[in-house]
Amino acid sequence: MGDDMIPPEFLEPEGDAERQDPDLVLETTSATLRKLWTEWMCRRGEGTFVDVEFFGRKIGGVPTPALDAYRALELALRSAGYRPGSRWAYNCRLIEGTDQPSLHSAGIAVDIDPKENPYSEGDPFAGKIGPDHVAAALAIRNADGARVWSWGGHWNKPDRMHFQLDTGPAAVDVDWGTVPGGRPEAAGLGAMDVKEEEEMVLSKGTENGAVKRFQECLLAWDENALPKHGADGDFGSETVDWVGRFQESLGLEKTGAIDGVTAALLVAHEK
Repeated sequence: MGDDMIPPEFLEPEGDAERQDPDLVLETTSATLRKLWTEWMCRRGEGTFVDVEFFGRKIGGVPTPALDAYRALELALRSAGYRPGSRWAYNCRLIEGTDQPSLHSAGIAVDIDPKENPYSEGDPFAGKIGPDHVAAALAIRNADGARVWSWGGHWNKPDRMHFQLDTGPAAVDVDWGTVPGGRPEAAGLGAMDVKEEEEMVLSKGTENGAVKRFQECLLAWDENALPKHGADGDFGSETVDWVGRFQESLGLEKTGAIDGVTAALLVAHEK
């Protein structure tokens, strides 16, 4: 399975973010965070993303302003001895049972080792993530001294896998003096694999492996898609029609072409 696929374990419901300890939970509510990061929600606004590796693997893209926050989180967790087996950030979806977008839809939340750090009742530290790991992550502050990250394990129903940004794009700058492990350069992480996402457009007449991949995503989205030709790698009229249907189902402009936004949303259905 490629790094750009969303593993099924990351599709679990998002936890209850009600406060358990006001000193440990959210300084900024999830509702406020959705408003602050609205330009990044499902890549439909003007917000830009970078394709970054987190502990050596791509995690679906993160908002450009949050790049240093993710670097700082990795450094902090490394300094406390944590090494994840799986992790994922961006995922355009609703919180299960609601009409509200998950903060993963803006790339401002990351789930780490969901099998070892389950979303369940009980001791917040019943999983792989321990008190030292959390303390290191929550030590990260911005230039005004506000906390940059919060942890879902402190919610009423612990979501142990879940870290989310606790501030908006204008205040997500990192005070590196608060980061356990120091600056990325000091820990040899200054060359983290970061690549600006380029706009990609696939349209009628294109024939290649990328087309076939997205056709397979369409079939995963709707098993009745592409009934005549299936995933043959040829961007013909049938593919134009079904890409348009997919876009329309998500409230996107129905162009029938696969741009960056459409591609990201299709990949969420990749098996």
